[in-house]
Amino acid sequence: MRPDDALYLPDGEADRAVRFIATPWTRGPWDMRTQHGGPPTALMVRAMERRAAELGDFQLARVTADFLRAIPIAACDLVVEPLRPGRRALGLQCTLAVDGRPCARASALFIRRADVPVPPELALPDDPLDPRGLPEHTFDFFPDPVGYHTAIELRVGTCPLEPGSGDGWLRLRGRLVAGEAPSPAQRVAVAADAINGVGFALEFARWTFVNADLTVYLHRELEGEYVRLRTRHISQPDGRGLVDAVLGDRRGPIGRALEAQLLEPRQPTAQGG
Repeated sequence: MRPDDALYLPDGEADRAVRFIATPWTRGPWDMRTQHGGPPTALMVRAMERRAAELGDFQLARVTADFLRAIPIAACDLVVEPLRPGRRALGLQCTLAVDGRPCARASALFIRRADVPVPPELALPDDPLDPRGLPEHTFDFFPDPVGYHTAIELRVGTCPLEPGSGDGWLRLRGRLVAGEAPSPAQRVAVAADAINGVGFALEFARWTFVNADLTVYLHRELEGEYVRLRTRHISQPDGRGLVDAVLGDRRGPIGRALEAQLLEPRQPTAQGG
Protein backbone atom coordinates (compact mmCIF):
# COMPACT_ATOMS: atom_id res chain seq x y z
CA MET A 1 0.00 0.00 0.00
CA ARG A 2 1.35 3.41 -0.98
CA PRO A 3 0.91 6.53 1.22
CA ASP A 4 -1.85 7.91 -1.04
CA ASP A 5 -3.78 4.63 -1.35
CA ALA A 6 -6.98 4.45 0.71
CA LEU A 7 -9.22 1.91 2.40
CA TYR A 8 -12.31 3.77 1.17
CA LEU A 9 -13.27 6.05 -1.71
CA PRO A 10 -15.99 8.68 -1.09
CA ASP A 11 -19.03 8.25 -3.33
CA GLY A 12 -21.49 11.01 -2.43
CA GLU A 13 -24.61 11.29 -0.27
CA ALA A 14 -28.21 10.11 -0.57
CA ASP A 15 -31.15 9.87 1.86
CA ARG A 16 -29.16 11.11 4.89
CA ALA A 17 -26.46 8.48 4.24
CA VAL A 18 -22.87 9.10 3.20
CA ARG A 19 -21.54 6.45 0.83
CA PHE A 20 -18.03 5.04 0.55
CA ILE A 21 -16.64 2.35 -1.73
CA ALA A 22 -14.52 -0.20 0.13
CA THR A 23 -11.26 -1.11 -1.61
CA PRO A 24 -9.47 -4.50 -1.46
CA TRP A 25 -7.20 -3.08 1.26
CA THR A 26 -10.10 -3.67 3.70
CA ARG A 27 -10.15 -7.46 3.10
CA GLY A 28 -10.11 -9.64 6.22
CA PRO A 29 -8.74 -13.15 6.91
CA TRP A 30 -11.96 -15.17 7.18
CA ASP A 31 -13.50 -14.61 3.74
CA MET A 32 -11.93 -12.97 0.70
CA ARG A 33 -15.24 -11.20 -0.05
CA THR A 34 -15.59 -9.44 3.31
CA GLN A 35 -13.90 -6.66 5.26
CA HIS A 36 -11.73 -6.82 8.34
CA GLY A 37 -13.43 -5.18 11.32
CA GLY A 38 -10.86 -2.40 11.77
CA PRO A 39 -11.52 -0.33 8.62
CA PRO A 40 -15.35 -0.11 8.97
CA THR A 41 -14.99 0.71 12.67
CA ALA A 42 -12.64 3.56 11.80
CA LEU A 43 -15.02 4.74 9.07
CA MET A 44 -17.87 4.92 11.61
CA VAL A 45 -15.58 6.76 14.05
CA ARG A 46 -14.82 9.26 11.29
CA ALA A 47 -18.53 9.88 10.67
CA MET A 48 -19.23 10.40 14.39
CA GLU A 49 -16.17 12.60 14.89
CA ARG A 50 -17.43 14.89 12.15
CA ARG A 51 -20.88 15.15 13.71
CA ALA A 52 -19.38 15.78 17.16
CA ALA A 53 -17.20 18.57 15.75
CA GLU A 54 -20.34 20.33 14.52
CA LEU A 55 -21.71 20.34 18.08
CA GLY A 56 -18.68 21.47 20.09
CA ASP A 57 -15.07 20.80 21.03
CA PHE A 58 -15.43 17.10 21.85
CA GLN A 59 -12.91 14.26 22.07
CA LEU A 60 -13.58 10.54 21.74
CA ALA A 61 -13.62 8.67 25.07
CA ARG A 62 -15.26 5.38 24.11
CA VAL A 63 -16.50 3.58 21.02
CA THR A 64 -18.25 0.21 20.81
CA ALA A 65 -18.76 -1.49 17.46
CA ASP A 66 -21.14 -4.42 17.02
CA PHE A 67 -20.61 -6.48 13.88
CA LEU A 68 -24.11 -7.62 12.92
CA ARG A 69 -23.03 -9.70 9.94
CA ALA A 70 -20.09 -10.06 7.58
CA ILE A 71 -19.40 -6.75 5.80
CA PRO A 72 -18.92 -7.17 2.03
CA ILE A 73 -16.20 -5.32 0.15
CA ALA A 74 -18.72 -3.05 -1.54
CA ALA A 75 -20.44 0.33 -1.26
CA CYS A 76 -21.06 1.22 2.40
CA ASP A 77 -23.76 3.69 3.48
CA LEU A 78 -23.31 5.43 6.85
CA VAL A 79 -25.96 7.24 8.89
CA VAL A 80 -25.21 9.05 12.18
CA GLU A 81 -27.90 9.63 14.81
CA PRO A 82 -27.89 11.24 18.26
CA LEU A 83 -28.00 9.02 21.34
CA ARG A 84 -27.21 11.35 24.21
CA PRO A 85 -27.31 15.12 23.73
CA GLY A 86 -25.21 17.10 26.16
CA ARG A 87 -22.81 20.00 26.55
CA ARG A 88 -20.17 17.99 28.42
CA ALA A 89 -20.86 14.39 27.34
CA LEU A 90 -22.23 13.55 23.91
CA GLY A 91 -23.46 10.19 22.63
CA LEU A 92 -23.74 9.32 18.94
CA GLN A 93 -24.61 6.21 16.97
CA CYS A 94 -23.56 5.24 13.45
CA THR A 95 -25.02 2.47 11.31
CA LEU A 96 -23.12 1.02 8.35
CA ALA A 97 -25.27 -0.71 5.73
CA VAL A 98 -24.57 -2.51 2.47
CA ASP A 99 -27.41 -2.82 -0.07
CA GLY A 100 -29.83 -1.55 2.56
CA ARG A 101 -28.89 -4.20 5.15
CA PRO A 102 -27.23 -3.00 8.40
CA CYS A 103 -23.89 -4.78 8.79
CA ALA A 104 -22.33 -2.91 11.72
CA ARG A 105 -23.41 -0.38 14.30
CA ALA A 106 -21.21 1.74 16.55
CA SER A 107 -21.98 3.93 19.53
CA ALA A 108 -19.54 6.52 20.80
CA LEU A 109 -19.15 8.70 23.87
CA PHE A 110 -17.46 12.06 23.40
CA ILE A 111 -16.23 14.22 26.30
CA ARG A 112 -15.93 17.97 25.95
CA ARG A 113 -12.32 19.11 25.88
CA ALA A 114 -11.34 21.18 28.94
CA ASP A 115 -8.26 22.43 30.77
CA VAL A 116 -8.23 20.45 34.03
CA PRO A 117 -5.14 20.81 36.28
CA VAL A 118 -4.92 17.17 37.40
CA PRO A 119 -2.19 16.65 40.06
CA PRO A 120 0.99 15.47 38.33
CA GLU A 121 1.31 12.40 40.55
CA LEU A 122 -1.97 11.04 39.14
CA ALA A 123 -0.75 11.03 35.55
CA LEU A 124 0.59 7.80 34.06
CA PRO A 125 4.39 7.92 33.70
CA ASP A 126 5.88 7.93 30.23
CA ASP A 127 7.23 4.60 28.98
CA PRO A 128 9.05 5.63 25.80
CA LEU A 129 9.78 3.07 23.09
CA ASP A 130 10.50 3.53 19.39
CA PRO A 131 8.81 0.73 17.40
CA ARG A 132 10.88 1.49 14.31
CA GLY A 133 13.73 -0.46 15.92
CA LEU A 134 11.60 -3.61 16.17
CA PRO A 135 11.48 -6.29 13.44
CA GLU A 136 8.74 -5.96 10.84
CA HIS A 137 6.30 -8.88 10.44
CA THR A 138 3.09 -9.67 8.57
CA PHE A 139 -0.14 -11.42 9.51
CA ASP A 140 0.60 -14.64 7.64
CA PHE A 141 -2.86 -16.19 8.07
CA PHE A 142 -4.55 -13.94 5.47
CA PRO A 143 -5.30 -16.05 2.35
CA ASP A 144 -5.20 -13.21 -0.21
CA PRO A 145 -2.08 -11.20 -1.15
CA VAL A 146 -3.96 -7.87 -0.83
CA GLY A 147 -5.93 -6.91 2.25
CA TYR A 148 -5.85 -5.38 5.70
CA HIS A 149 -2.58 -7.20 6.43
CA THR A 150 -0.83 -5.34 3.59
CA ALA A 151 -2.53 -2.01 4.35
CA ILE A 152 -0.89 -1.89 7.76
CA GLU A 153 2.70 -2.12 8.95
CA LEU A 154 3.20 -4.60 11.80
CA ARG A 155 6.17 -4.63 14.14
CA VAL A 156 6.48 -7.15 16.97
CA GLY A 157 8.49 -7.04 20.17
CA THR A 158 11.25 -9.63 20.52
CA CYS A 159 10.80 -10.37 24.24
CA PRO A 160 9.22 -13.78 25.04
CA LEU A 161 5.55 -13.63 26.03
CA GLU A 162 3.30 -16.16 27.74
CA PRO A 163 0.95 -18.22 25.52
CA GLY A 164 -2.09 -16.24 24.46
CA SER A 165 -0.43 -12.84 24.80
CA GLY A 166 1.13 -10.54 22.24
CA ASP A 167 2.85 -7.20 21.77
CA GLY A 168 2.48 -5.59 18.36
CA TRP A 169 2.75 -2.12 16.85
CA LEU A 170 0.50 -1.25 13.92
CA ARG A 171 0.66 1.69 11.51
CA LEU A 172 -1.75 2.42 8.67
CA ARG A 173 0.46 2.75 5.58
CA GLY A 174 -1.96 4.91 3.59
CA ARG A 175 -5.26 6.73 4.11
CA LEU A 176 -8.56 5.71 5.64
CA VAL A 177 -10.52 7.85 3.15
CA ALA A 178 -8.96 9.00 -0.09
CA GLY A 179 -7.63 12.55 -0.05
CA GLU A 180 -7.52 13.11 3.72
CA ALA A 181 -5.22 12.30 6.61
CA PRO A 182 -6.74 10.00 9.27
CA SER A 183 -7.33 11.47 12.72
CA PRO A 184 -5.60 9.94 15.78
CA ALA A 185 -8.85 8.23 16.84
CA GLN A 186 -9.33 6.80 13.35
CA ARG A 187 -5.79 5.37 13.43
CA VAL A 188 -6.56 3.71 16.77
CA ALA A 189 -9.82 2.24 15.45
CA VAL A 190 -8.14 0.79 12.35
CA ALA A 191 -5.55 -0.94 14.54
CA ALA A 192 -7.58 -1.91 17.60
CA ASP A 193 -9.64 -4.62 15.93
CA ALA A 194 -6.36 -6.44 15.23
CA ILE A 195 -6.06 -7.40 18.91
CA ASN A 196 -7.86 -10.56 17.78
CA GLY A 197 -4.84 -11.51 15.67
CA VAL A 198 -1.96 -10.38 17.89
CA GLY A 199 -0.81 -13.18 20.17
CA PHE A 200 -3.78 -15.51 19.63
CA ALA A 201 -3.43 -18.90 21.34
CA LEU A 202 -5.48 -21.15 19.02
CA GLU A 203 -4.14 -22.66 15.79
CA PHE A 204 -5.56 -20.79 12.82
CA ALA A 205 -5.68 -23.99 10.73
CA ARG A 206 -7.87 -25.76 13.32
CA TRP A 207 -10.01 -23.00 14.83
CA THR A 208 -11.91 -19.86 13.94
CA PHE A 209 -12.07 -17.09 16.54
CA VAL A 210 -14.14 -14.32 15.00
CA ASN A 211 -14.79 -11.31 17.22
CA ALA A 212 -18.42 -10.16 17.35
CA ASP A 213 -17.70 -6.72 18.76
CA LEU A 214 -15.00 -4.22 19.71
CA THR A 215 -14.92 -1.67 22.52
CA VAL A 216 -12.17 0.95 22.82
CA TYR A 217 -11.65 3.37 25.71
CA LEU A 218 -9.23 6.26 25.30
CA HIS A 219 -7.80 8.39 28.11
CA ARG A 220 -5.25 10.19 25.90
CA GLU A 221 -4.98 11.09 22.24
CA LEU A 222 -2.65 8.99 20.12
CA GLU A 223 0.65 10.68 19.29
CA GLY A 224 2.22 9.71 16.00
CA GLU A 225 1.15 6.92 13.63
CA TYR A 226 1.99 3.73 15.55
CA VAL A 227 -0.58 2.06 17.82
CA ARG A 228 0.72 -0.44 20.36
CA LEU A 229 -1.42 -3.50 21.17
CA ARG A 230 -0.43 -5.48 24.27
CA THR A 231 -2.93 -8.33 24.21
CA ARG A 232 -4.15 -11.16 26.41
CA HIS A 233 -6.42 -13.89 24.98
CA ILE A 234 -8.73 -16.03 27.12
CA SER A 235 -10.38 -19.06 25.47
CA GLN A 236 -13.06 -21.18 27.17
CA PRO A 237 -14.41 -24.66 26.25
CA ASP A 238 -17.98 -23.30 26.08
CA GLY A 239 -17.23 -21.40 22.86
CA ARG A 240 -16.56 -18.00 24.39
CA GLY A 241 -13.35 -16.04 24.16
CA LEU A 242 -12.16 -12.65 25.35
CA VAL A 243 -9.31 -10.44 24.18
CA ASP A 244 -8.13 -7.67 26.50
CA ALA A 245 -5.50 -5.19 25.30
CA VAL A 246 -3.63 -2.17 26.58
CA LEU A 247 -3.38 0.42 23.79
CA GLY A 248 -0.39 2.72 23.60
CA ASP A 249 1.89 4.91 21.54
CA ARG A 250 5.58 5.86 21.70
CA ARG A 251 5.00 7.72 24.99
CA GLY A 252 3.07 5.02 26.82
CA PRO A 253 -0.53 3.83 27.43
CA ILE A 254 -3.46 5.65 25.80
CA GLY A 255 -6.39 3.33 26.60
CA ARG A 256 -7.79 -0.19 26.47
CA ALA A 257 -9.64 -2.44 24.03
CA LEU A 258 -11.87 -5.48 24.54
CA GLU A 259 -13.38 -8.02 22.15
CA ALA A 260 -15.74 -10.95 22.61
CA GLN A 261 -14.78 -13.95 20.50
CA LEU A 262 -16.91 -16.69 18.98
CA LEU A 263 -14.75 -19.85 19.09
CA GLU A 264 -15.43 -22.74 16.70
CA PRO A 265 -13.41 -25.69 15.39
CA ARG A 266 -12.93 -25.66 11.64
CA GLN A 267 -14.78 -28.32 9.69
CA PRO A 268 -12.43 -31.05 8.36
CA THR A 269 -11.85 -31.13 4.61
CA ALA A 270 -12.78 -34.10 2.43
CA GLN A 271 -9.19 -35.30 2.81
CA GLY A 272 -9.55 -35.19 6.57
CA GLY A 273 -7.46 -32.02 6.98
